[in-house]
This record gives sequence, C-alpha cells and structure tokens, in this order.
Amino acid sequence: MTTLWPLYLILLPVGILLLAVALRLLFQRGWVGGFLRGLVGLGALASLVLLGLLLVDLSAFRALSQETVVATLSFRQLDSQHYEAQVAPIGRSEPMSFEVRGDQWQVDARVLNWQGPLAVLGMEPLYRLERFSGRYLDLEQERNASRSVYELEGGHWLDAADIVPRLPWVNSRFGSAAYMPMVDGGLFEVGMTARGLVARPVNQPAREAVDDWFSE
Repeated sequence: MTTLWPLYLILLPVGILLLAVALRLLFQRGWVGGFLRGLVGLGALASLVLLGLLLVDLSAFRALSQETVVATLSFRQLDSQHYEAQVAPIGRSEPMSFEVRGDQWQVDARVLNWQGPLAVLGMEPLYRLERFSGRYLDLEQERNASRSVYELEGGHWLDAADIVPRLPWVNSRFGSAAYMPMVDGGLFEVGMTARGLVARPVNQPAREAVDDWFSE
C-alpha cells in the first residue's frame, strides 16, 4: 500500500547494503579468512531474507487515516446460541463464513502508530484484523461451554506485529476489540479509529438486539 512508502524508503537502503555485503564477501577471491567472510556473508543474506519477510507480513496491515469501516458482519441463527456468521473484511473479495456459538460476537485487531522520521514522512497508523470469536453472557458457559475462535488474517512465518514494535520509530501499539450481541438477521459494521475498534448495528434486528442488551 502507498502508505508504507516511508518505511520502504528507510529499509530499502538497508536491504541494498546487506545484499552488497553478502555478494562481496561470498564471491571475493582468495580464502584467507574465507570462513569468517562466509559466515558474515551468509548472515547478511539471512538478514536480507528476514527483512523481506518482515515487509511482506507488514503489508497485511492496512492504513488508518480516519475512522473507516473495516468489516461488515451478518448472522443467521441455526439453533439456540448457535449462528452462521458472514464476516466481510474491507478489501477481501469474498466474505468468510463461520459457525459461531454464544450470545455475542467479538472482533480483535492490532494497531501500530509511528513517530520520528516515519511520522514526519506521513506514515499513517496501521491496523490488522486478527480474530473473530463468540462470547457467552453467562460466566459459567464462558468458562466451560464450546468456544468458537477463528483467525481473520492468515498467519505468516514471520509476524511483523512481534518485531516492528521493538523498532525505535514505533510510537505505540495496542490490541483492540469490539463486541455486540448476535441475532438472527442482524447486520453490523465494525469501524476503526485511532483509538481502536467500534461496532455499530446497521439494520432493525441488530438495533433491537443492541437496545435489549443495554436495557438488561
């Protein structure tokens, strides 16, 4: 995404330098100190590969310039506390279908904010939707009943969300969640703000379910 160009601007020279060092050491003539040169060269290549994997995983995050809808969710009741959910993250061509148990649904996300040169260059906060799950209102059921938890973004061998927060130009990182009641025929929107996720009912069944939930 175009919002990542400040990060590419900083990391691209690092990648070029690692590649140049690796090629120079691995293909240099003469074998005086060749063993050490080989280790350093292979280390530089390994670092280059890790840098590439980091950027690939980071591309799974999406830019957040203002409050925006990031997903829609609809529900069809199959049985008591048993629903079929259609989760449609923005940017995905087809919705994902899940069987979920409980009284409420929940969406979880990770958010990254920036400082220093990346903030000056205009890099926007990034978010990634991570999980969709069901919740029970009753605590005993929440502890012991059948749970439904699904991954929204496919896992990668290298998780940028574990590495990027350790870098000096990351200002803050946090997890965020939004949840609301499930209801037959209900349609909901999930929005992302700089403070995290928000959920809103869209149609009448969803609004009535939320009104009943708050009145309990």
